[in-house]
This record gives sequence, C-alpha cells and structure tokens, in this order.
Amino acid sequence: MRQDHIASRHYADRDTALVMTYLGQLVADGHAEWTELDNGDVELRFHSGQCFLLASQTITRLA
Repeated sequence: MRQDHIASRHYADRDTALVMTYLGQLVADGHAEWTELDNGDVELRFHSGQCFLLASQTITRLA
C-alpha cells in the first residue's frame, strides 16, 4: 500500500489528523515505514528499531 494513502486519509478528529500528518512526514523523510493492517490499524516501524501500533483511539509501543 502506498505510504501517502495513510497520511492523506480523512480523520474526523483534528488532533488525530495532526499526529498522522506529522508521522507521515517522518515516513516521507525516510525515518520510518508504515503499513496499513487488514483491520485498518497502522503499524509504524522506525529504522532505529521502535515499532508502534496506531489504532483508532490508541498508540501502543510494540518494540
């Protein structure tokens, strides 16, 4: 899935939209990669090793 698709999605909550825009810029700058999962959540993996699950209401650090 194209990475810009995740950042350009419509988010009803303004704060969520701001966070996703910022994270999208980190992805675009080459600091991380993200993947949309089958359930709509997003896995964000930084090249430094941290991994996060971005759900509709929460962000969970996986590694």
